[in-house]
Amino acid sequence: MASGRTHITGTLVLTPITAMATWQLADGNPVLTALSALGCLSGVLISPDLDMAGRTISESIVLRWNILLGRLWVLLWLPYALIHKHRGLSHVPIFGTMSRILYIALCYVGLHYFLQPYYPFDLLVWPQLYWLEILVFATGLAISDLGHWALDGCKLGF
Repeated sequence: MASGRTHITGTLVLTPITAMATWQLADGNPVLTALSALGCLSGVLISPDLDMAGRTISESIVLRWNILLGRLWVLLWLPYALIHKHRGLSHVPIFGTMSRILYIALCYVGLHYFLQPYYPFDLLVWPQLYWLEILVFATGLAISDLGHWALDGCKLGF
């Protein structure tokens, strides 16, 4: 199994490739190109290894950047780590990506209902308006996850 640093290197290699492929497929659309590249690059932080009970390299990166945000990041992903066995279904391509996106979406909905009395805007409209952009971002993340899976030896976690 590859180390966290190897996974980061793999993601950094895949990011410009993802951007170039999106540029071609999206007829040079700069927004979709940037979103697919950001989705792929986000694989450094929203990694399949967030299913680990111990500290992950992505959590260490956020903790080094800002201790308060780092602690919130660790706390945010703790339930995900408790639900998933490391290198289990959360490491399976596409399924693992979808499980993390669903987890983020559930947190987003929870935040919406928590802030609703204090925030005058409906946060649930935003995903409906930008579904294509969200899909492109998620595709970039899935490409990063495929690289992670390949570096782990293409094992399915069933």
